[in-house]
Amino acid sequence: MTMVRTCPACADTVSMSDAFCESCGRNLPVEAAAPDVVPTAPQESMAGIALDDADAQVTQPIRRDAVIPEAGPISVSPNVAPEWPPPATGSNPVAVANPGLCVWCPGRVTDGYCEKCGFLQPTGRDHVEVRAGKAFGVSDRGLRHKRNEDAMAIRVIEEHSPHAAGAVVAVVCDGVSSSPRSDEASRVTAETGATVLAERLRQGVDPREATGVAMTQAARAVAAIAESPDSAPACTFVSAVTCPRTGAVTVGWVGDSRAYWLSGGPTSSTSTLLTRDDSWSEAMVQMGALSREEAMRSANAHALIAWMGADSGEIDAHISTVTPIGPGAVLLCSDGLWNYYSEAEALTDAVPDLGTAPLEAARTYVGLALRAGGRDNITVVVIPVPTGGHRAEHV
Repeated sequence: MTMVRTCPACADTVSMSDAFCESCGRNLPVEAAAPDVVPTAPQESMAGIALDDADAQVTQPIRRDAVIPEAGPISVSPNVAPEWPPPATGSNPVAVANPGLCVWCPGRVTDGYCEKCGFLQPTGRDHVEVRAGKAFGVSDRGLRHKRNEDAMAIRVIEEHSPHAAGAVVAVVCDGVSSSPRSDEASRVTAETGATVLAERLRQGVDPREATGVAMTQAARAVAAIAESPDSAPACTFVSAVTCPRTGAVTVGWVGDSRAYWLSGGPTSSTSTLLTRDDSWSEAMVQMGALSREEAMRSANAHALIAWMGADSGEIDAHISTVTPIGPGAVLLCSDGLWNYYSEAEALTDAVPDLGTAPLEAARTYVGLALRAGGRDNITVVVIPVPTGGHRAEHV
């Protein structure tokens, strides 16, 4: 039995330094500093929650000053916000024309919260779909968070470019919820990383070198938006470059957002995970201190040991190149998907035609994560690789 702290709203494990819960987004009360004594067993599956019921749990905003009692029954929904302006008929509330005004009442907004009613303001990123060439991405807030702190960016090098013609660049970032403005962190990092990576490829820079430069510039960009090292927005990072001429796939990452190669058939390279998480559990496994099952049962299983932000120090940019055989697809995703489908073969079996219908595949993966519980933001980018190369290499 291990001493851990749990969220009073959803009972998920949180670290002692967290300001709010990674799973449900609820503010953690200051007076709950003393840890609860609970076994470090896996959380019960939420897959049985119906979508309609789960949606009903996320219609109310978070209060900055919300205090949840440490004992007694827990109410799922906080106090109902005043209906000003009237809420939209869909899942997103109406946004006012002036971003400095509260969506929920006639108050003013500071740092994403209303000074009058204290509610967190929604964003336009609750559900986003993007297309660039034949690559598609879908990002969704999920069923438990109040806003989407994931971000994605896709770029395609022009066919007439003298260098890397037709190459696809994609980046997925997952905001660290315990940091401030994590949604801004992921957006800035994803856009900077994808833009710099595409620019370097157009200049003829090798994909591995271009990935390293892009990650360095992205880390500087997110560090620059911090008010101080003690108030630093942070996020994970994973990128991919697919080159149609060589069939090579180059990935770069910091944190626990993942890249997979998913096979397109029996003659293609086997589906596999292309990245290795910068997490406490993975570190314990690599050191041989714990088995993977033991590490994943720990309250610290998903704790990051590397990220991008002003408080991260010098980043350890991981870069890998593979040249798969045959058709398939590269999949980038945040842990909102892989928490439910962590194995490459399971992802392939769930959507067997992802290379031929990438938009439908991305939507299906998000839908599967929602039906499995939707406990986190979910972002999926699918990049079809129609032919692949003739050799395999992993560096």
